[in-house]
Amino acid sequence: MSRCRHPYHRPDHHRYAWIALAALGLAAAAAADPNGAAAPNPATAAPAATPAAVPEQSPQQPYYLPPSISPQARAFYEKALPMVLKAQAARPVAHTAADFQARRAALLTGVDERNAAALKKFGGTATDLSIGGVPVLEIKPPDYHDDGTVLIHVHGGGFVLDSAHSAMPGDALMAALTGKRVLSVDYTVAPEGRWPLVTDQVVAVYKAVLAEGHAGRSIGLYGDSAGGDIVAGSTLKLRDQGLALPGALVLLSPASDLGMGGDTFVTLADADPVLNRTDEIRTAFALYADPADWKNPYVSPVYGDFSKPWPPTLIQAGTKERVLSDSVRLYQAIKTGGGDAELDIYEGMAHVFQAYMTDTPEQKAAYAEIRRYWDRHLVPAGHSGRRTHKKT
Repeated sequence: MSRCRHPYHRPDHHRYAWIALAALGLAAAAAADPNGAAAPNPATAAPAATPAAVPEQSPQQPYYLPPSISPQARAFYEKALPMVLKAQAARPVAHTAADFQARRAALLTGVDERNAAALKKFGGTATDLSIGGVPVLEIKPPDYHDDGTVLIHVHGGGFVLDSAHSAMPGDALMAALTGKRVLSVDYTVAPEGRWPLVTDQVVAVYKAVLAEGHAGRSIGLYGDSAGGDIVAGSTLKLRDQGLALPGALVLLSPASDLGMGGDTFVTLADADPVLNRTDEIRTAFALYADPADWKNPYVSPVYGDFSKPWPPTLIQAGTKERVLSDSVRLYQAIKTGGGDAELDIYEGMAHVFQAYMTDTPEQKAAYAEIRRYWDRHLVPAGHSGRRTHKKT
């Protein structure tokens, strides 16, 4: 078991998380929540309570809140959704690369101050590095003990937004929770960074970490939303290059089919308060990869060949998110190919809920599963245990 503290505090408010989420409208910029990001405490996670009656909806809050979610999650939604709706109504639809670049600049404003506050709360350090010729933000937890394992993170943001620095509070939480060193890849976002470059950057960081002396089985890769897509696509690429496979992947609400062909992209379109602007999503996806490339497995890993070796993969998603089918289909593709995968779905949760559903049983349970997965599959240096990735 890794040595770590479980930072836990009740947030003052959730304003930054959900305003960032609303401004983004695509993925979890809300991970940068220094004003309210409470670290989950797996030891105190509890099952959601079920109220007796189905609540009525109101015009001011059109998103259905099921009675099956926890009281804490319901309270969070009731407080935050009005802010989301107001911010979205005031935000013009992004139609061009310039629109996304302006939005990204606004999201990154003040990031250093927010990160300083997050480090004060979670402890640890954050250091800018260059690994494999790629900028990386290294986050170490308090009282760090190097056991030979390391986590590589690829941030979300619809391929066009965010950075390793804006994602740092979430990485600091992951580091504090697991006791592990986190390397957050500051990849080049679209349109300057398209899929061949971005996947090459992730592979370059991974190869450099191998060259540091880490065994593949001691390295975990994780990503959220677009970052989950990039992690899976980059893993297919590094596998096809004959590199040692990582010990495990954790994919949070991965967008695994840029063609948006999944059932829930249509059926949950009115249920998702995050991914509710189809034109913006298509524009962002097209800036990352031409539509002609949307079935390339390095772009849309749901089309990958999983009959070949593949690392154990934990996929988490919520029942409210429009790309739920992307998680289901990727899980089925891995399992049908003979791979080892777990699909961990959370009732009533929206896209990348782990980043902003602070102080809820759902978030705590999700992080408990993530830590369990790392502990189960990543092999510390000097241990004889081996993780195999053969067909079963």
